Amino acid sequence: MPVDWSKKVVVITGASSGIGAACALALAQRRTTLVLGARRMDKLQAVADKAKACGSQVIIAPCDVAIHENVVTLVQSAKERFGRLDVAIANAGFGLRSPVHLTTPEQLREIWNVNVMGTWYVMAAAAPIMINQHAGHIIVVSSAIARRSIPQMGAYAMTKSAQLSLAEAQRLELSRHGVAVSSVHPVTTSTEFFQQASRRSGKQVDGLGKTQTPELVAEKIVRLIEHPKPELWPFSPVRYALALAAAFPALADFLISRQFSAPQKIKNRV
Repeated sequence: MPVDWSKKVVVITGASSGIGAACALALAQRRTTLVLGARRMDKLQAVADKAKACGSQVIIAPCDVAIHENVVTLVQSAKERFGRLDVAIANAGFGLRSPVHLTTPEQLREIWNVNVMGTWYVMAAAAPIMINQHAGHIIVVSSAIARRSIPQMGAYAMTKSAQLSLAEAQRLELSRHGVAVSSVHPVTTSTEFFQQASRRSGKQVDGLGKTQTPELVAEKIVRLIEHPKPELWPFSPVRYALALAAAFPALADFLISRQFSAPQKIKNRV
């Protein structure tokens, strides 16, 4: 049955740029009602203006996902303003490049609070609304690295694996209530992610391998909303490569260590 996008209400965190902004604009083209949150209100307002120009209803709110009250307020505003919540996209997050033993307690706490706790806050706030509706879809934007870590990206990979574990558990918990839960696993995406990760890491963080645009990922997320499934891999070949890595971890270690043996080759794959 075709989706009536004009009746959908969608919450997106991290909506000021990257995949979050691209999702907002892809949905706006379908006249979906949007509730957008981010820390950078100037950039968020620019996204909202473009979405409104497409004919969407849009509300925005400052949202630091590391702050529980910010996330609860954002999610609840969808119900309070529009009477329902159909889709919640937990997208906000950042990357960090650092060897495990040199990652500071402060760095580990910050990336955990944003990437994991910020995701959980969305999932926990959206679930009761959707359970009462007997309908809804929670989408967690994770990463391909959730299935296999690489050198100097241990802390980031930890958070992506944790997101996946939360999504897997909640998917089974909510299925009997008519609520879908999906995880999304992009590879390198051409966003501000790398500039932000470089700034936080104090060293250059670049993409590696296949690069996708946020618009391409966003269109695939739109199709995921139309046809929910447990996992979305925007670049599907990497999923099969990671399955082989899981089956043959020693071989994967050998191949990865060769690829990342030179310091200048240590880069980020998201």
